[in-house]
Parts: sequence; C-alpha cells; structure tokens
Amino acid sequence: MNFRLNLITLALASFSGAAMANYGLANANMDKVDTSKWECKRCEPVNGYQGSVAVGGGVVTTDDAHAANAFGGNEDGGVGQLDADVRYNAESGYNARFQSDRLGTGNGSANASVGKAGLVNAEFNYRTLTTWNQDDAMSRYVANGSTLVDVESPVRQDLKQERERYGFAFDVGGELWNTYASFQREDKTGTKSSSVAGLSATNIVAPVDSTTDRWEAGAKLTGQNWHTGVAYIYSQYENNLDTSLTLDNNAAALATDPSNEAYQVVVNGAYSLNRTHFAGRVVTGKMTQNDDTLKVGGIAGFDGEVQTLDANFRVASSVTNKLRLTASVDHSDRDNRSTVLQGTAITVDGLSGDVDEVKLYDTTRTSYKVGASYRIASGYRLDGGYERKDVERTEQDREETNEDAVWARLRVTALQNWDFGLKAGYSNRDGSVYDASRATSSEDNALLRRYYLADRERTEAELRITHTPLASLSIDFTGRYAKDDYSESEIGLTESKDYGYDLGVNWAATEQLNLHAFGGQQWIESAQAGAYGGTGSASWFADIEDSFVHAGVGFSYGGLLADKLVIGGDYLYADSVSDTVITSGVSNPYDDYFATSHSINFYGDYALSERMGLRLDYLYERYQDTDYAEVGIDSVSGLTSLGYQGHNYNAHMVMLSFKYAL
Repeated sequence: MNFRLNLITLALASFSGAAMANYGLANANMDKVDTSKWECKRCEPVNGYQGSVAVGGGVVTTDDAHAANAFGGNEDGGVGQLDADVRYNAESGYNARFQSDRLGTGNGSANASVGKAGLVNAEFNYRTLTTWNQDDAMSRYVANGSTLVDVESPVRQDLKQERERYGFAFDVGGELWNTYASFQREDKTGTKSSSVAGLSATNIVAPVDSTTDRWEAGAKLTGQNWHTGVAYIYSQYENNLDTSLTLDNNAAALATDPSNEAYQVVVNGAYSLNRTHFAGRVVTGKMTQNDDTLKVGGIAGFDGEVQTLDANFRVASSVTNKLRLTASVDHSDRDNRSTVLQGTAITVDGLSGDVDEVKLYDTTRTSYKVGASYRIASGYRLDGGYERKDVERTEQDREETNEDAVWARLRVTALQNWDFGLKAGYSNRDGSVYDASRATSSEDNALLRRYYLADRERTEAELRITHTPLASLSIDFTGRYAKDDYSESEIGLTESKDYGYDLGVNWAATEQLNLHAFGGQQWIESAQAGAYGGTGSASWFADIEDSFVHAGVGFSYGGLLADKLVIGGDYLYADSVSDTVITSGVSNPYDDYFATSHSINFYGDYALSERMGLRLDYLYERYQDTDYAEVGIDSVSGLTSLGYQGHNYNAHMVMLSFKYAL
C-alpha cells in the first residue's frame, strides 16, 4: 500500500511542476481577502479521549456447531464480546488508539497503537479465527499426541481448527526516511479428516498443532521525485507433532506436514521524470525443509532447498493529455536444489507398477505487458493491452507453454446519470511438444492433456453499468462471460464456460428509511473425456454443471420514539448445486451435491442518552447440505469412513449490547 501511495505522490509532484503552475492558487493575490472564516473549527484535533465502548452478551441455540461459522465463531450456549474504538490525543502530538471487534468470541480481534505521526509509532494486534466442519465425526481411532489409539468402537469427535494470531509492528522515521519492523505468530490447533496407511481404506480424525512465525524489517528513503526501500522477510513453520503419526506400532501410519523456513530480501524503488514514472522491484530468497518426510520407510531423509528470484519493472507515461502508455516486465524463477536420500524401502505406484522417484521441479515464468489508455472525448475513454506469458518447466509433460492475450475496454460516462463499461478479451496458449508417455508420467494415457499445460483458447467479456436515476437511488449491474476451448485435448478437460451476473440497488427512500437489495447468479459448465483402463481413445464423457445463486434484501429505519430508536434487518439467501452426468453408452447422473442457506438479522438500536445506547440483535440461520460421496461408517466393505458429514439445522442467536460514547 505504501508503495502505491508513494507512486501517487510522485505523480502529483511531477504534475505540480508543469508550466501551468503560474495560474495556481499559491500565486493568487490574497492581500484583501478575509480568510478568518476559512478555518475548519471541527477539523481541529480534539485532545483527550474520544470513541466508544460496547459490551455485549447473549445466547446461541443450535444442534450443529457448524452454525458457529455464521455467528462469528460462537458455539451453542452463552456468548460475550467487546467492541471498542477509543482514541486519545495528547497536546504534545502523541496519540493512542485501541480497537476491538467481537473480542472474546471465536472470531474476534484487537489492535492497540501508540505514537506520533511522522516520528515513531508502535502497534500490537491479536486475532482469533475458528472454523467448524463437523462436531459428530465418528472414528474408533483417537489421537493421543502423535499416537493413534484404537478404542475399538467409534466415538464422536470434532473436526475443528482454531487459529490464534498475535504480533507487533513499529516504525521510526522523519520527513525523508523511515525504518520499520514487525513480527507475527500464528498458533493453529485442532483436527482435520485424513487417511492412514497400513489399514484398508481407513479415515481418521488427525490432530493439528503448528506454529508459524513471520519477521520483517526494512528501511525507506524518499526524495523529491523518487523513493527506494529495502526489506528482509523471514518466516518459519514449526509442526509441533512428530514427523509421522504412529498406529499399531507403525511409525509411518501418516506423514505430518514437515517443518520449514524461508527468507526473502526485497529491494524496490520508483522515479518520476516529468510525465513519465518508473518503478521496479527485485526479490531474492530461499525456502528450505530439513525434516524427514517419514520416520521409517519411503524417504528416510530429505534436504529441501528452493531458491527464488522475482523481479518486475514498470513504466507509465502520459504522452499527451489524452494518451497514456504503460509497459511492464515480470520475471519469476524457482530453482529446486533439493537433495533426496533414499531409504531402505521403496514406493510403487499402484496404477502403473513403476517405482516412484522423487522429481525436482523447476519453474520459470516471464510475462510482458503493454497497454494504452486514450480519452476519445469528454466522458469517453478507450483502454487496451497485450500480454505475453512464457513458462518453462522441468520434469513435466510439457516443458514450455506460451500464452498471448489481448483485451480492450470502452468506458462511457458522458451520459447523464449513466456509467457504462464494456471489456472484451481473447487469449491463446500453446507450447512445446506434449510428451505424456515419457518416464515422468508413464502412468498416464498418452492422449491425456493436463488443463494447465494443454493448448487453450479463451474468450471473455464483461459489462458494467451504474445508473443513478435519482440522487437517492443507485443501480449497479455486472455481467460476465468466459469460455475455454481445449480443442486439441482428446483425454482430459475439453471445454469450460463461466458466466453470471450481479445486481445491486440502494435507495434512500426518505431521511429515515433506507432500502437495499442485491442478487446474482453464476454458472460453471465443463466437459471432460476419459478412457477406461487409462489407455486408448475416449470411452466415457462427463458433463459437470455448477450453479450458484445469492440474493438479499435489507432496510434501516430511524426517527422512531422521538428519534431515539433505529431498527433494521437483512435477509440473505445462498444456494449452490453441482450436477454431474457420466455418459458411456448410457447416461448415469450422480446423486445430490448441494448447499443451501437462509440467514436473517434483525436489530434495534436505542439511544438512552447522548452517550449511552442499547442494541438488540437477533440472528437466524437455516442451513442444509449433502454430498453423494459420503457413506456410513461400515456401509462399504473394506472402507472405514467418518460417517455422514452433511448438515441440516436451524440456529438462533440473541445478543444484547450496551454502548458508551466517550
């Protein structure tokens, strides 16, 4: 963000130096002008305390903990939270601020800062994030640290992850220079669904316990028409569990995520020369992983190292008052220098029968962009551009891919109360010879084309319209369409479409009543072809149609009870459905796979006095989903699942808050 703001500042600085500056306000003769009334009395900083503090308490009733995802991490039972925004300004220029949002809940945050603008600032932050998937997963295997214990009969377990983030940041600087440093730690605990080796298709509830640290320090230097900066970033992921989970004396039942670390050195800068602006950045770094992948068997030791290099350069120039040109180059290189030490055991691919080998993937990406923006007339602007992207890969089916893309956009704002924007684009991807039968992918059908490597033609279009027929009424519409054609792929993804629209309306009907409504739909359609046995030409075809819809309405009304009461409400509907049909002589549709949600929030905000107020909220959610792939614990011979994971519940939440303004 600071980088972008600095560019804007440089742009304004260069503009102010133009020849027309003699007509600026600074050169006006103001000797006889009375400016005493120009002072903004309300804009003066107020010393002392400002802001508000709100304390709330309530209750949640539900028979499914999944509802906590919609209620801010609040589970069934009593809940409490603190919301605050308190500022303190001292006469010396120092200031402090404390903010909190839902602090005390499963998804709460707090932020405290102190300092003096342009001199020194310090900030401390805290946040919790809770995600519920299931509260009744059934499994006979229970984790005790890094050991899975067989309790012989299925027991109910939670699928839930909690993240706790906290850290600090500070900066010290003056008018031309600035230094800064920051630290953030995230502790993640909980459980996730997984599968273990050594048993016949057995799913388990696996433990999660990790810590991620991130450090950053840097300095910036700013001149009249330039700025530069340097930064060092270091991150470390530490898995607090053993390298693998143990089950029935098998120390390699399940590999856990290995600990790893990474660092980056960043150098960037920008320079403005009259109406032309230059900016660039170079980032070099290294990612390392020294943990064993498994304790025994498979790969006994692994020294992972990937060296990274990212660089970009951008230039923008206002050639005339109507024409602006841009160009950029972006380069990214991933050089895998890992060393693999083989163990005593080997791993055999179950499909091909070949011995698996650890492959070291290198990737290099370079993209070039040029663009132009031309103001045809007042209220009419035409933009366009061309992009070239070259990618080189090692140890993959296709070593090189090249993609060319062109786009154009017309913006019309000349018509009263209307704003139109129409954009269209076309891109084409091809590359080197596709080799799907070499040793690196011998288990694949030679006709298979992976979608991210295959030849592809893409066409896309987008229409945006904003209409304000009244000063109090605004209407926004966005429609989009994109089609990908994989005409050279006989096996794999052959075609996909993505299209939809969004519509929003906001109406300030009266001074007291505001109404809003929104909605939209999206459709994603794809076609695939495959071959039974993994060889030969296409013998089955799949058509997948995913559809999404969302809609909502809301209102707020003030002026009740002598302007002391404001009431409001919102309703939100969301639905997603996926339909899959497999055709191989006859059509075989898959069963239901959908999710539907209805959400309601009604509130009333009553002012007890100028400083105190009460707010009552009622929230409701009706949620249902199902997945045809889920089966009972012992429904299929040789398969142990976690049971049905679908949801079907009603949830309610009532919250009463007291607010005090300082």
